[in-house]
Amino acid sequence: MALSLSLVTPSKKVFTDLEVSEVFVPSTRGELNILETHGPLMSNLDTGILKYKKTGDTQFSEFAISWGYLEISQDRVTVLAETAEAPSEIDLARAELARDAALNKLASADTEQSDFFKYQLKLQRALVRIKLAESSAALTADKRASESQKTH
Repeated sequence: MALSLSLVTPSKKVFTDLEVSEVFVPSTRGELNILETHGPLMSNLDTGILKYKKTGDTQFSEFAISWGYLEISQDRVTVLAETAEAPSEIDLARAELARDAALNKLASADTEQSDFFKYQLKLQRALVRIKLAESSAALTADKRASESQKTH
């Protein structure tokens, strides 16, 4: 019995009812690994990387998500996230600029305490986006090199 995974943001349905065998989500209490027959659960999500393996696949697919909510009920896993980006949607240069801007604001002596938490979240999101974009680029390069070796 496969799991049915849905990923939704306020602006779009990224996918619904995707048949998967395994899901990893970044919860506020640590990473959760969800397999078939998982018990019912509701949880808050943290900014991080959502990973899932489609039924029959050997590789995980990944999305950078910002905080949200998770619901597991029977064989359905629903992720409601503030934002969700596939590696191909991430502009690495823009994410690096966001990281640098957040670091500058956090290091600034005139950053108000009420803004400090906001810039911590911006930094966390930028770092997740950078990590996912860079790991995806490295994986793509490895696949190309492997395919090139097979044809020679």
